[in-house]
Amino acid sequence: MRYIYEKTDFLDARCYDAFALCSEILMEHAGLALAKAVQKKLPWNKKALFICGSGHNGADGIVAARLLHGTCDVAILCPFELKTPLARLQYERAQKLGVPVVSELIDADVYVDALFGAGLNRPLDIPTCQLLETINAQKGYKIACDIPSGIQSNLALSDTLFRADETVTMGALKLALLHDNVKDVVGKIKVATLGIAHTFYDVPSPYVLIQKKDLKLPFRRSKNSNKGTFGHVAVLQGPKEGAARLAGMGAFHFGAGLVTLVGEKPKRLPVYLMHDASIPHNANVVVAGMGLVDFDTSTIKQRLLDNDLPLVIDASLCYHPFIKEIVASCKPVVLTPHPKEFSALLKLLCDEEADVEKIQSNRFAYAKTFSERFKHIVLVLKGANTIIAYQGELFINAYGRPSLAKGGSGDVLAGMIGALIAQGYALKEAAIQASLAHALVSRKLTCNNFALTPVDICKGLKWL
Repeated sequence: MRYIYEKTDFLDARCYDAFALCSEILMEHAGLALAKAVQKKLPWNKKALFICGSGHNGADGIVAARLLHGTCDVAILCPFELKTPLARLQYERAQKLGVPVVSELIDADVYVDALFGAGLNRPLDIPTCQLLETINAQKGYKIACDIPSGIQSNLALSDTLFRADETVTMGALKLALLHDNVKDVVGKIKVATLGIAHTFYDVPSPYVLIQKKDLKLPFRRSKNSNKGTFGHVAVLQGPKEGAARLAGMGAFHFGAGLVTLVGEKPKRLPVYLMHDASIPHNANVVVAGMGLVDFDTSTIKQRLLDNDLPLVIDASLCYHPFIKEIVASCKPVVLTPHPKEFSALLKLLCDEEADVEKIQSNRFAYAKTFSERFKHIVLVLKGANTIIAYQGELFINAYGRPSLAKGGSGDVLAGMIGALIAQGYALKEAAIQASLAHALVSRKLTCNNFALTPVDICKGLKWL
């Protein structure tokens, strides 16, 4: 896992105070990392154009151009007056070395956006937006220095954003890079070290990026075991029985020893799923909500609350007033809403009006506040970058792909979370690991991204 930060200025300041580094040392390393990224995308006899701003981000770009000059064909474009002493110093050094400077946009094979970085605190003006639109229209490979221009420090977005194929962010991961609304413009994210390893540069943060290496699959270590050893998942079935069936399949394929669908007997079931009219006495967790429409509240209340089993709640229950009783019971709960369902939860549980657009613009703040208010709940806020929030900590899964945007994918995820809980994982860990495995399956399967099905996700779990 890797810490993420809303702002990183204090981390640079800590380098100055704790390690006797200076801003020039950090800038040279930032420029070197940017230069290496450019060089990898710059074949022989090709040109790179660095579009540099007036502050330290622009200075990073100028340093990179200076480092490449003499071995690569580079040029600098400075559309604004240089304002900071370091930017002017780096520009002077580049001039003395003979780095070409152009006065207007030219054709290039690589375009580097070094205009603003993470410090942008205002919307971009019309001329700057027009400049970015012109760059975005060019065919060359595009690299953003620190953060694509147009993304503001408060996570608001300008009318136009630089559309990067790759972002080289300096020192540490920025929260703004992991916002759903910018997933299409940040490209591949690389973190540049600034003279010291990230283990020294980073400090603890409530925001954490989940990485592939964090995956802990429920492998069966004990040889002396039976199906009961690996837990029993009960899935409540509603009129739309296919959703519960998918959740049951997700649970079974992710290691649960037994899976029972509870409710009216379904017309067809996979042979490995069982059916019962009530919660089995040996169940370890109840998964509910998917396909559960027009239900009898007293029956659901009995099945969910007249026991001490942890709950995984999804879909329809997010819209029903009964969710207030579930939360008030203080039972251990994992909630797995998509943004529209989360909007309904905020209204029912917090009496707060927030439509999907507002939630998507403030995903981190809403998830963090919700998790701090309901400390016994693990929130899995689904999206392009899924957030797992618990007691003020946010774990962000950036592996999601458009192939998962299909009905039934979330049902499988709910079942997978239930499977891990049944096998002894803590609720937070179950949500993190199931979300990570769910997303990695979508990346591992090589079918056309429009063709991935929920059943493919279940089958793909065996190949992780």
